[in-house]
Parts: sequence; structure tokens; C-alpha cells
Amino acid sequence: MFKINKFFIPYILFLFFIGFKGQLLLAFLIVFFHEIIHYITALILGFSGFDIEILPIGTRLSLKDLDEASPREDIIISLSAPIINLIAFIILYKIYIIYPVEFIYILLQGNLSIALFNLIPAFPLDGGRVLRSLLCYRTIYRRANELSIKISIVLGISIFVTFIVLIKFSIMNVNLLIISIFIIYYSRKEKRRIVYIIMGDIVKKRYKFLKNGYIENKSISIHIKWDLLTALSIVDKNKYNILTVLDDEMKVMDIIYEEELVEALKLYGNVTVEEYIEIREVNI
Repeated sequence: MFKINKFFIPYILFLFFIGFKGQLLLAFLIVFFHEIIHYITALILGFSGFDIEILPIGTRLSLKDLDEASPREDIIISLSAPIINLIAFIILYKIYIIYPVEFIYILLQGNLSIALFNLIPAFPLDGGRVLRSLLCYRTIYRRANELSIKISIVLGISIFVTFIVLIKFSIMNVNLLIISIFIIYYSRKEKRRIVYIIMGDIVKKRYKFLKNGYIENKSISIHIKWDLLTALSIVDKNKYNILTVLDDEMKVMDIIYEEELVEALKLYGNVTVEEYIEIREVNI
């Protein structure tokens, strides 16, 4: 499905107004080619279903089941397009040496620009996903996502500050303003999405388990005074989590399985683990 972002048309009209016309279509085609590479790579890895959103800074491909990807798969998908863009740049550069025409120069410049730009570690760019996936090797998904969002927002603010500083030197670069706004906007959007991702991951694991026939387990010990949302936030999205409940003396009070967390939240709200255990014992 193709979606047009609400800021796309006003931005394009503005570019035409200031005289940026000739390279616009080529730039858009290069970005579209970039997203198609992501899609083909995802298909090869077994993922399907996608949406393409047309943004002022290009296009953004969203695979419906990409959140099920392992960190390794996510890195491969995210880096595939920038790598192909860099390969295209090298090939086009060699062609340009032999045939120095403007059309080839625009293509090689565009491929290099889109590759380097997308490697910036900020959402919704490829670099943001790569950063999050690399952090997943060192910590749980929620913390990796939170840290990558913070880095993304800082970079967005830095780009905005750069835009302001350049104005003081009589340099007006509207693209920097647009990029900073979109990085900050999508970073905050990603932050709001994380709770739903975690809950959705638990539901999707069943289908992943049935597809592969197995799933790795992860055992975590949690404090009995934690609330259910806090317990849910440390769940590993790629493994089946078994939570051992401990008291202040680190005595085992109970064992809770991850699907119980979602069901308990639906039925009782964000109660403490201790309250949930008491409720469960009454209902047995």
C-alpha cells in the first residue's frame, strides 16, 4: 500500500517555488530504488507485506512483520540498500570518468548521498534500526529501543541547531530543517509505539513457534513488588520468557509465564506482581 505523508505536497511545492525542479524526479527515483532493495532483501529472508510512505525527505518502507526480525536479520535488511547505493555509486563513477555527462553525475551523487544519509543513526533512517539492533546484542529490546530513540532525538536537535547557526551566517538550508523535524517526529512516534510492540511480540511468538517448531527460552528473576507493566518491559522479544518472582530475601515466591502478563493486564490492569499472584490463587 502506498501512502502520501501530509507534509509531502507542501514541501514539493516549496521546492518548485525556489527553483529546485530538474533533479527532483531523479532524486525521488533513487530513493524509491533504495526502498525496493530493502523490500527484496526482506522477501529473500522470508518476510512479506509492506507499506511505502512517501515523505518529504524521500520514501519509507514499512514491512508489516519486520518487528519479528532478529537483530541479525534487521541489520541485513537495513544495510542492504545503503550498500547497493554505494556499489551503484562506484559503478557510476567509473562510467562518469569515461562519459562525463550531467545525468550520470546526478545519479552517482544521488546514490552516494542517499547511502550516507541513511547511515545516520536516527529514526526513521536505516542507521536508526541498525543502531537499535546492535544494542539488542548487549541489552533487552526495550532498553535498546529507548537508547536509540534518545540518540535519534539528540541528532535531530543537533541538525536543527545547525540550521539555526547557518541562518546566522546567511545560509538558508531548508532541507536541514525538514530533516530535523522528521527525525524528531518519527523518534517520538517510535517511543509511543514501544509498549504496543512488546505486547504484540508476545502474541506473535506463538506463530513464530509454530512456523519454526521451536523457540529459545529466557529465564528472568523479578521483584514481587514490581507492577505488571514493568515486568512486561523487560521481556525479550525473540525468546519465550519465564519470570521467577523473588521477595526481598530472594526467596522464590512464584513463577509467571510471559503470556500471563498480557492476560493479567487485560483483566486486572497494572497491578503489582504480588497482587496478581494473590488474585490468581483466589481464582484457582
